[in-house]
Amino acid sequence: MSFTKINASAATLSKNRTEDSISHISGMCATCVDGCIGMCEIGKSAYRGAEMIYPQPFGIITTASEKDYPVDYSHLTILGTAIGAHGIEEDSDKAIFPNVNLERPIGREREITASLPFVIAAMGSTKVASINWDGLATGAALSGVPMAIGENVVGMDMQAEIRKGRVLKSPEL
Repeated sequence: MSFTKINASAATLSKNRTEDSISHISGMCATCVDGCIGMCEIGKSAYRGAEMIYPQPFGIITTASEKDYPVDYSHLTILGTAIGAHGIEEDSDKAIFPNVNLERPIGREREITASLPFVIAAMGSTKVASINWDGLATGAALSGVPMAIGENVVGMDMQAEIRKGRVLKSPEL
């Protein structure tokens, strides 16, 4: 069984020339020919370069994996138990959900305490991130959870001022 996908994706606006004849080992057209206009991911990356790393149209969409992995969380069954209590008295009036403390310290030198043990992931330096930032940041602040900023936010900020490798100003940040 092969988990290779064709070298085409709506996320990168690419497609195979021979959609019904694909090599399941590589995902390439079974008859990859010299002179093809190269609309597959391999061909497009050859002439569009690093642009093919990002889903298209870049900056206004978010995307998810199209891969079928051999094992994922849907293959697991986690059987918990509702017997006993840990960290609280075994009393059904006291061992209730609102009394659960999920706070966790984060950081090495200067710890901060997160109310919940998760972080809202960074969305990168895109229009999707800037449009949704206020709502996500507000929700994170109200919930007491950290939110990461995306990579290259300053680099994509047209009004950023950088001198000698230091960020002096970045309105987007």
